[in-house]
Amino acid sequence: MLYLLTFVVMSYPFVARMHSHLPMDNVDTHQALWQNWWVLEALRQGRDVNYTPYLFHPEGLDYTLQPPRWTGLVFWTPLYLLFGDPFAFNMTAAIGILLRAYGMYLFGLLIFKRRIPAWVCGAFYAFAGANLTHALQQPFTGASEWIPWFMLAFVCGLMQIRYRASTHGIFWTMLAAAFLFSLNVYANLKIGIFAMLLGGGFVLLYMIVHRLWTLRSFWKSMMIFGLASIVICAPSLLPMIRSEDLFAAASDAVVTDVWGGMDLLTYFKADHDRPLNYMQSIASLDGDQVEHSFVTWGLSHVGLVSFFFALAGLVYAIRIERPVLIWFILALVFWLLSLGVVIYINRSALDFYWTPYRLLEDNFIFRALKWPFRMALVFLFPYSVLIGYGLHYRTRSIVLDRKQKLLLITSVVMLLYGTSIFPIPTRDAPRPAYLSKLVELPEGAIIDVPFGRHVSKYYMSVQRYHGRPIVEGMIARVPPGTYDYINQNLLLATFRDPGKLNFGDMTLENWEADFKQLLDDGFRYLVMHREVPVSSFIGRAKGWALAMFEIEPKLYDDNNVIIYDLTDVDAENVLSRAKRLLAE
Repeated sequence: MLYLLTFVVMSYPFVARMHSHLPMDNVDTHQALWQNWWVLEALRQGRDVNYTPYLFHPEGLDYTLQPPRWTGLVFWTPLYLLFGDPFAFNMTAAIGILLRAYGMYLFGLLIFKRRIPAWVCGAFYAFAGANLTHALQQPFTGASEWIPWFMLAFVCGLMQIRYRASTHGIFWTMLAAAFLFSLNVYANLKIGIFAMLLGGGFVLLYMIVHRLWTLRSFWKSMMIFGLASIVICAPSLLPMIRSEDLFAAASDAVVTDVWGGMDLLTYFKADHDRPLNYMQSIASLDGDQVEHSFVTWGLSHVGLVSFFFALAGLVYAIRIERPVLIWFILALVFWLLSLGVVIYINRSALDFYWTPYRLLEDNFIFRALKWPFRMALVFLFPYSVLIGYGLHYRTRSIVLDRKQKLLLITSVVMLLYGTSIFPIPTRDAPRPAYLSKLVELPEGAIIDVPFGRHVSKYYMSVQRYHGRPIVEGMIARVPPGTYDYINQNLLLATFRDPGKLNFGDMTLENWEADFKQLLDDGFRYLVMHREVPVSSFIGRAKGWALAMFEIEPKLYDDNNVIIYDLTDVDAENVLSRAKRLLAE
């Protein structure tokens, strides 16, 4: 109940708008909405979930390397059938956040043996700015609610080995750990990698500190856990391993141009407007509208108060229980990795560019993560444990009187406020007016203009309502050759990148042939978006694209879109205007 109340406060005003709005403004939310819809649609139609003909029509799109978030679908599907989106989407995110909090609370009880530090540990882990932001804004990488549950079973099993528990008990605990680990993989492969790095790092240090490597039961247990994990995860992993696009995806370099590094001062330089909050954000509530601007939302800002709690946890480790240093070492290692490949101070890159991540950026696992800042999500787990130990250190031997309880409550409030992104920005769920017109029209695929990564994700989200194939679509890693069809068609290539067109190819014969090819491949409607409401990524159709079709008959026209029927368009007139505009 306390976590539920805390969620209501920490997620305001999002929690009051769950039935009608979407959280924050990342375009990945649109992709996640589409993915939920597609899996359900594929199951209904008896299609292969790993291939969709609805995107990049008519070739379709191999979706194998974008595993469905099966664990989220368990909650989303009944909610969607009963209430529809966005409530189902938002409630699924809320359930995940609360599961994360309670799982971490149980883990805290296991290691602290006290409720108060366990609760605070769970609250910080669930509501820390980076975790909350990812859970609401980028649900693919934010579905980390099963990591605490996996660690709960895994650490419990290691403790059983250490204290010579029965072989039967250890066996079932490790099977439970393998099952809970697999839930992370089924949520998302990246989440499975996070769980693997965290569990692997812990067991390595725990094995050394407590000399478990000398015990035969330890190696048997690790074998049981490993084999069970492989068997349970196989249905999710085998299609990826067999995918022809796996090598191309693995060869992608770690992204370093935008999110390749962190500014060290973001951890230690307080926002003068919000002195306890390290989140470099400004959020203001203006009537019913939330305006939110932020810089580097992916960083692991932890807050001033949490730093002192974690420091107290380090003191506890040094003075009371040395093995607790395991959590400090893990926090330090994952924090260093989260810095990426370039270190900044006050937004200026240092003269040297070596970081621990540079040693690993060519590793397959770290290439799969793609963005170095995502390591911050692993860092937050041991950091939250240190916070719990810090509180445990201050309260383990005292009976709290009224003043001490008030001080404790104030400290916890300041701890959570120090990492909050309150108030949570929200935006309308996309269901534009022109959809009613599209639903009425005869069958036919759609060409949405303008093209582009961010607007394409918006088009995917809208596809849930009109149910028509579209010429573009966007996922994290588009397979090689996906854009071949678009690049080879003169009209589509004009929309994508007119600067690369060869005027010699733009003959009437070629143009009409490509126009006919579009019709033969099932395309019927051109939706020209004057303005695309994709959060901060506002796209406007180029003036030349609108001008190409300006005198053609329109099926629909409003302030946002114009819809054309390609069967009513005069291809020769469009070519003439296209040549004139491109020449200019």
